[in-house]
Amino acid sequence: MTAVMIWNPTEFIFSGNEKPCEKDNKKWQGAGHAFFCAMSRLIYFLTALLVLLAGAAFTAEGKGVVSHARQPVQARLLIDREYFDVLQEGIEGAKSEIVICAYLFKTLDNAKGYPEKIVKSLAAAVKRGVRVLAVMELSQESGDLLQTNTATAKRLERLGIKVCPDPRNTVTHAKLVVIDRRQLFLGSHNLTQSALRYNHEASVWIESPALAKEALDYLDSVCVEKKR
Repeated sequence: MTAVMIWNPTEFIFSGNEKPCEKDNKKWQGAGHAFFCAMSRLIYFLTALLVLLAGAAFTAEGKGVVSHARQPVQARLLIDREYFDVLQEGIEGAKSEIVICAYLFKTLDNAKGYPEKIVKSLAAAVKRGVRVLAVMELSQESGDLLQTNTATAKRLERLGIKVCPDPRNTVTHAKLVVIDRRQLFLGSHNLTQSALRYNHEASVWIESPALAKEALDYLDSVCVEKKR
């Protein structure tokens, strides 16, 4: 349990053994003093209330709890490599659907990096009956990014994973993963060895059917072929 110190206004102004708001203190008397003490107690109470409300918004595991459309929402910040671990856990536990949107998804034949482990987990999900769709940035006319994503798209399709290209006139820079229409991953992580293992990156895991639906509706608008 985390200890929180609450600021007391009277302690900020007075020091030592002076206790101006105690009932028997004759040194501090009068209407002005009474008003000061009343306001101090009000500020102290409101401060305590705000701290308690803020503390109730977080669980012991570091997951925040907020509200969206009157539904409870759990959230967790994923820093650097932590994203890969939690994403892998979500993919391996998926029961019905995985939808991925990647700006850069870089995989290599016969490699054993983090992106290849994700591809392996996605292929295993397909084999157990999970529907997997990848919405990918394929709008650029040429360049390394297009070549990299095209190679990964072909690899995914060979494994039974549906690939949906983004619109030709707009770059899709989003990094989103939605699992079983309730878990949502979004943030800065591309699906590359650098981003998943070496870079300083920050993303968020959210459990919320309402937000997951909004993300899927957005990806529907991005997916040119409307394969969902």
